[in-house]
Amino acid sequence: MLATSKRPQAPDLAAWTYPSGLVSALEGRLLPQRATLDLLQAGSLDEVVTRVRQTLVGDDLPEATTPFEMAEAVQESLVSAVSDVAAASPTPALANLLLLPIEWEAFRAALRAHTTGTEPVAIAGSRIPAAIWEQCWETSDVEEPYGLFAAAAAAIREAMPREKRDHRLIDGITHAYEAQHLNRTVEQVGSETVAGWFRRRLQWRLAMSLVRCRINSWGHIRYAQALEHLGESKQDLLTLVEPERHDWRPPFIALGLAAVQDLDPGDPAAPIALERLIDDATTDLVQGGRGIPYGPEPVAAFLWALRTEALNLKLVLTGLAAGLPADAVAQDIRRTYV
Repeated sequence: MLATSKRPQAPDLAAWTYPSGLVSALEGRLLPQRATLDLLQAGSLDEVVTRVRQTLVGDDLPEATTPFEMAEAVQESLVSAVSDVAAASPTPALANLLLLPIEWEAFRAALRAHTTGTEPVAIAGSRIPAAIWEQCWETSDVEEPYGLFAAAAAAIREAMPREKRDHRLIDGITHAYEAQHLNRTVEQVGSETVAGWFRRRLQWRLAMSLVRCRINSWGHIRYAQALEHLGESKQDLLTLVEPERHDWRPPFIALGLAAVQDLDPGDPAAPIALERLIDDATTDLVQGGRGIPYGPEPVAAFLWALRTEALNLKLVLTGLAAGLPADAVAQDIRRTYV
């Protein structure tokens, strides 16, 4: 993971025969929407756990574990499954589309620990050693592919003095640099179709980060620098934090996320619902991969579907274990691929 490489040429479809056939076979084991929601109606938490063990990401889960520990194990299983499928393809960089966000979350946890003086929270599935995060925090002189992690840390140090840093500042800046990192990865996938799916998702995610900046009154805190790779789209996104803009939904609608019009722009919790809408819209985009027999498209679509299933299972396990009503958990369930 995180290996750098030159931008690939057009895909050799013959080389994609095996990975395309593999994901076609595995797709039949993905949970459809109804089966996912049915987990919330199981007679007991033990029954939910039993059903989770029967899923693609539940095959190798440890036997003796709490639902919360199982949710973490689901993410570990996801990382292994994504890595294995991508490794069987001519373009292993496909895995980074799904795994880089996990590493950035681990980096955020390390940065929060620096600002609070506490031990960093372990992020399930992260494969980058803690020593790398320490190096990125201390200096910008790091080897690739860790340059953007170090750049994000430098931006945080420069944005505010140590005594004023908090997790919201860390989140605001690192999400912007994470998107820049993912944009570089998109260029390595070997398919303009797949690149188009994830470029659109990146635009939505960046816009969501700017909404968080607006709601929390952060301004755009170094976003202008982090958005340089977007070209003309940069100014369109930065309009989200203009003081005179009272409704942040129109830019999302212009970016193709029409469902955002049902959200309340004044609700501080709106970004939570917005994140679900972005995930669902991404699922809609990758559905196009199902009609392509061979190539990176069906493989990337399946990897996204696997990520969605793992996230839904985590939401079910942690929500029910925490005693949340089934209806409340159901509101966060993402639209499934099948």
